Amino acid sequence: MEKVSVVIAAYNRPDFLRKALESVIKQTVPAFEIIVVDDCSKIDLQPVIDCFPEQNIIYIKKVENKGVSHSRNVGIKIATGDWISFLDDDDEYLPTRIESNINDISKGNVSAVLCSYQTLETGHVEKVIESKILEPIDLKERAVLCGTTGLFAKTNILSKELFDENLTLGEDWDIFIRLMKHGNVYYNSEPLYLYRKGHESITTNAKKLNISEAHRYCLSSIKHREWLGEYNFKLRVAKVYLSYIWLKDNKFGWIYECIRVAGFTATFKVLVSGVMKKIFNSEKNTH
Repeated sequence: MEKVSVVIAAYNRPDFLRKALESVIKQTVPAFEIIVVDDCSKIDLQPVIDCFPEQNIIYIKKVENKGVSHSRNVGIKIATGDWISFLDDDDEYLPTRIESNINDISKGNVSAVLCSYQTLETGHVEKVIESKILEPIDLKERAVLCGTTGLFAKTNILSKELFDENLTLGEDWDIFIRLMKHGNVYYNSEPLYLYRKGHESITTNAKKLNISEAHRYCLSSIKHREWLGEYNFKLRVAKVYLSYIWLKDNKFGWIYECIRVAGFTATFKVLVSGVMKKIFNSEKNTH
């Protein structure tokens, strides 16, 4: 049986961390070890770890806050399992997560598995495409297949392809692309984890973001610009600039800057797509 290490990036959320740990412990196939990397929380997380004395939990508290990608890399470097399954502390695994991913690696020369998810607050299942071995076009044309909690990958490959700690957004998408160089990446369309969307934090962050800061949120796209091609690159950048545009105060300023950076065609396409999606969701909610 393959040994699976679960790496949990944690910060300041003891209640969520406890639920995350409980979801790992309830797996139909148990984890070999659970590694909790605390990003120098101001709240003491040790009492949460102490609630599970019979579990093989390795708790690392960093002495300096260096971000979630750094926490994941710390976990990768100390993991001793054959595979690593990631979990953010505000998300939760569904019971068959590890079992399903172990079955998925038999699909042929698989270096990593991604999976669908269910939104914790609404129960919505994010099913982007059917289960398949991913092609490069799948990552070029889609902004999101899953977050890092949806990633299950070989430990020896991850040790070569660590998370890029310079990226503010898209660090998961970036590593998915790099994992493709080492073998097949399989996508499982079955929802295998619960994603906590956190509407209030999204609203607050969208309103606070300044146009001058948007460039750093495009760094993952800039990093892979040649691989993406200009058309897909501009669409990805436009999606960053126009994300939650309806929540932002200076809407026309954001649209103008998006046209300047990504061009009119990409800006128009993303705007129309966003409007149609909101209309569709509004109509669905009224029925």
